[in-house]
Parts: sequence; C-alpha cells; structure tokens
Amino acid sequence: MAGVDRHFTSTGFLVRDGKVLLVNHRKLRMWLPFGGHIEPGEDPVEALHREAREETGFEIEIVAERPEINQRWLHVLPAPETILLEDIEPGHIHIDLIYFVRPVGGAQRLAVSEHSEMRWFDRHALCDPAITDDVRLLGARAIDRIAHARPLSSVQSARERSNQVVPAVDKRFTSSGYLVRDGKVLLLNHRRFHMWLPFGGHIEPNEDPVEALHREAREETGLEIEIVAERPAIDQQGVHVLPAPETLLLHDIGDGHALVDLVYFVRPVNGAVRPSNGEHRAVGWFDREALCRPYVRDNVRLLGTQAIDRMEGLYGA
Repeated sequence: MAGVDRHFTSTGFLVRDGKVLLVNHRKLRMWLPFGGHIEPGEDPVEALHREAREETGFEIEIVAERPEINQRWLHVLPAPETILLEDIEPGHIHIDLIYFVRPVGGAQRLAVSEHSEMRWFDRHALCDPAITDDVRLLGARAIDRIAHARPLSSVQSARERSNQVVPAVDKRFTSSGYLVRDGKVLLLNHRRFHMWLPFGGHIEPNEDPVEALHREAREETGLEIEIVAERPAIDQQGVHVLPAPETLLLHDIGDGHALVDLVYFVRPVNGAVRPSNGEHRAVGWFDREALCRPYVRDNVRLLGTQAIDRMEGLYGA
C-alpha cells in the first residue's frame, strides 16, 4: 500500500449481552468500533483504555490470553486479535491493532464532538448494508468470543493493568521473530545486550510490523521467512489483513525509553543463515533442552519453546 504517513492505532470491539457497540463517525460517516491513535508515550493497551473512556464512557477489560512471564523490566501485554492495514485517506495509513473487550465499569456516554450516534448491534443487525465487511466479520467474532470467555475474575484486573504501565517519554514499536527449523529456534547473541535473543528490530516510519519483520530477518539472519498465524478473510478495498503477533512485550530499557515488541513465530522458506556481524557475536540453533540453559532469559525460553511446539503441531517434527 502506497502511503507516506503510517500511524499505529488501537481499536476495540466492545461486547455486552450478545451485542457489539458501534459509533457513527461524523467525519467518515460510517459505523465503527471505538478507537484511535496511539499517542507518543502510550502502548496499545493504554491507548485502548483511554479511547474507551473518551469515546464510550466505559472502563473495559481486554479478553485475550497472555503467556505467564515474570521478569524484571518486562511486561506482557494482551495481543491483538488481528491487525488491519487501513488506507483511510491519501497519504495516510493506519496500522490498526484490533482487540475484543467487554465493559467492567462506567456508563455509556457519546463523544458528540466525534460521533453522531452510538448503537448496540447484534449478529442480525450487523448484516445491515451500512456496516462494512470488516466491521461485520470482526463484530460477529467478538460476540462469539465474549460469549465463551472466562469469568471476569480470571482475566486481567485493573490492578494488573496499572502495574504494567511503564512511564516513558519514548515508546517505540519493534517486531521480533522466533524462527524455527527442525525442532530448533534460531537465536542471536547480541553485542550490545550480551544475551541470546530472537532476530528483530525497530519498525521504521514507512513500515508496518510485517514489513519490518521480513526486513530484519534478511538483515540479521540472511533468510526469507513465512509468518505462522491465522488471519480473518476480509476482502475489502482499502483494508489489508496482517498476521497478528503471538504476544506483545513491553520492555522498559531505562532512561525514559521502552519498546513495544510485536512477537511472531516464523519459519524459513529461502536463503542461507548469514548473521549480521555488526550487531551479533554468534548465532545458534536451540532445541528445547538448550533453551533451558541458565544464560537463556525466561521470556526467550518460554516463547522459543512455544514456537517449537507450534511448528511441530502444524508441520510435524
């Protein structure tokens, strides 16, 4: 998609009693879920909670599984259900992280400066021709997911969420990939951080997370890759579906800086391993036993093992 300016946004399909809340956008003149730009200093989850309060009046809870990682300076954020690349207007593209949420407090309140109307839609109402295909599909999925979600007490609490907020002036997005071949995951020994890590790096201003991941794979490993992830089938002009990450990790790297890392599981499809000598001291393939060595960090051990399990489950040992 041609576009000079790419902004990250967070969007929430909010469900209550089998219905999803949509707002009629004054500028775009269409029914949409709540959401908006991720501001400087915010991560996607902070932005989502702020947008929910501003646009709907509700406090929300995100319905998503999160790996259990207890590690200093590292926080696990709920992963989005999917990511949409939306060509909203000429020269501007939104990288939209989509979440399914439910209300846990507050009261419904329309943001009259932005929206002309607010309405709850059940599955039948979502079939209205005024509803775009992406909203119809994801709204129905959200209704189904919330209907089968665990009780409120077993998902992320407000206290857990507040403990994950990392005060930082500068929060930058990165993409990382756990690359698996023959039951082993490829890790690189980073010169600066002196630790074994998956490949990855910053998402540049003209990139989306998937473009960044493929570029980083070529630069750091010499390999062409394939992302292993489900994607909803949306065929709509101006909307492209990107693979959703396995999880989001918020790294507090100190001095007012944090990284919002979109973590993917991938496999090689072409090329030969050629590590970047400038950034890395060594490259190694780690099986489950090697991942248990004490110099491998807990988050790398857990996600590396999960990546191996996922590939073997899909493609065999």
